[in-house]
Amino acid sequence: MKRVQARAAPPEVAERWMREYGDGILRQCFLFLGDRGQAEDATQETFVRAWRSYESFQGGSSEKTWLTAIAANVCRNLLRSPWNRRRVDLSFLEDRPVTAEEPDDTVLQAVLSLPAKYRQVVVLYYYRECSTGEIAEMLGLPQGTVSVRLKRARERLKPMLKEWYDDGA
Repeated sequence: MKRVQARAAPPEVAERWMREYGDGILRQCFLFLGDRGQAEDATQETFVRAWRSYESFQGGSSEKTWLTAIAANVCRNLLRSPWNRRRVDLSFLEDRPVTAEEPDDTVLQAVLSLPAKYRQVVVLYYYRECSTGEIAEMLGLPQGTVSVRLKRARERLKPMLKEWYDDGA
């Protein structure tokens, strides 16, 4: 049996993807993984996978949705990998003094502290601006499950961010 090689994307298409979607995919991967280096690797892997499977893109969803789904799968695989479980805990860095130039990362830290299944839907919904239907399609979940995970994520975030959003009142 002869295996047919899928046609890769033309270079100009891959370049356009990276130009139009690269920053968003990198942010998504960082929010999923919580590590800049891993996020850069995952972003690169996302575009390599998309480039290799270009011919399989049916156009049933937008390119953004397709690439976001690939990135979500890459990140999910990284989080499950044995390598990820052996990472060194750098939480001791949290005790370092904050300087005036550093932005307030309260929300980011709260999102990163969520369990992966909640963090995923929060990132896709709020940061990538995907609908619950798109998220369900990307993650292979029923839309109701996505909605419940969003609700539970909000419930977990609310007490963590209470002082943060009450500061201005």
